[in-house]
Amino acid sequence: MGYGSYRLRGYIVSSMGIQAIRDKAIYVRSILGLTRNPVDLEFFLEQLSDFGITIDVVSDEDMQGFENHSEACCVPQTATIYLTEETYRKACMNDARTRFTIFHELGHLLLGHNRELHRANIPRDVKPYQDSEWQADRFSAEITMPLDIIYDYELFSAQKIKDQFGVSDQAAETRYNQLLKEGVIKN
Repeated sequence: MGYGSYRLRGYIVSSMGIQAIRDKAIYVRSILGLTRNPVDLEFFLEQLSDFGITIDVVSDEDMQGFENHSEACCVPQTATIYLTEETYRKACMNDARTRFTIFHELGHLLLGHNRELHRANIPRDVKPYQDSEWQADRFSAEITMPLDIIYDYELFSAQKIKDQFGVSDQAAETRYNQLLKEGVIKN
């Protein structure tokens, strides 16, 4: 599979492909008891402390101290996810876009993301599966829109995925198109 000139969005991390991320998401769903769809975000965020994960709600100004983060940020070394006050408020209202953001940040933590190379030292042939942002996006998609439920309920359209999992139009459309491209579902 050729990636052409892939534009790195995050940091280079250890390679992790789709199936490995999918397996991790399935495991995390079982450990965290994520059986309800969509997940109640306020309750979920409160539960994370039981697993040693800290949620720290900060002002927009404080979030500016984190490079390129405006809504949320994860610091894996301290098992802390920082959310702006606005993002936390939206999470408590089960906002569809915020749902993806929360699980994206959790993905950074649970996928063990640590910077291996600074952006200034990026090799020319970096692949998507080496990008921390690509991996966290895939983790969020896998955990918020699990493939087994898509199969079980025959959710073979973006609209059905959106309705079942309470995700945004964009997240549902992206997930649907990725699964079509991978050949794991048919149009």
